[in-house]
Amino acid sequence: MNTRIGTWILGAALLSLPVLGCTEAKKPVPAGITWTRAIDAALADAQAHHRPILLDMYTDWCEWCHALDDTTYVDPAFIQYSRRFTMSRINAEVDTVTAAHYHVQNYPTVLVLNEKGEEMDRVVGYARAPEFMAQINDYLAGRNTLASVLAQEPAHLRDAEFVYKLADRLADHGLPEEARQRFLKFVAMDPKNVSGYTDDAYYRLARMARKARDYASDRAYARTILDRYPQSDMMRPAFLEVGQSYSKAGQLEKARGIFLEYAKRFPDDGDAPWAREQADTLGVRIASSRRGA
Repeated sequence: MNTRIGTWILGAALLSLPVLGCTEAKKPVPAGITWTRAIDAALADAQAHHRPILLDMYTDWCEWCHALDDTTYVDPAFIQYSRRFTMSRINAEVDTVTAAHYHVQNYPTVLVLNEKGEEMDRVVGYARAPEFMAQINDYLAGRNTLASVLAQEPAHLRDAEFVYKLADRLADHGLPEEARQRFLKFVAMDPKNVSGYTDDAYYRLARMARKARDYASDRAYARTILDRYPQSDMMRPAFLEVGQSYSKAGQLEKARGIFLEYAKRFPDDGDAPWAREQADTLGVRIASSRRGA
């Protein structure tokens, strides 16, 4: 399971909690980097100085966003590097217009923009300063961008690893239909999970289906992991995904049953307390709906 998958699992769990149950509000970023807080201000500054923009799209509940603050953004090398850019950070749940404009769906997402606000590419998920800067430098030079990878696709139609990585990039860029097509092609190429990525692909398919409110497909993809890859490290996230899908679909009793079963089967798992909390919350909602019937 890669770091981004872990980020999505954590984010999915936190998004299912009531607002009061979220992590504490995002703490102030340590001194050293000068940030703008709005896209208009970022564009004005970038155009005045003729330099690119690094736009950090975060949420208050995103633990990997906190990790960027605590490590990457206080690294002296990155602080020096940041002076080449207009640095901007925007809460994606506050400025939803900017988040929607750039199709930001995963956090953290750091957009690399030219001075006109046009996207060169993006860094999705957590990275320490050396890897973070190397990735940005590639994008500035036109290397390893989504556009350059798409240009290579005709030469790699039978390369399963390439197909998976392209699907992953498309999903990161908020292009779910394009990503779905490649993920489905990839899982057909590697049904036995020889690559170790087929379970990840099904999990991403499930999450994309849930975001599209296609809960039947969400559960079908998640159950594929449970049925075909029971020893996978994605089995437990897929188990919880089924519960979340039922909950989002309004099938509260089925959702509660899934969460109770998870807590019973995996009592020592780190997500067991969360599963029990979900079951308790759903129990209250079910009882309330019965009283109101």
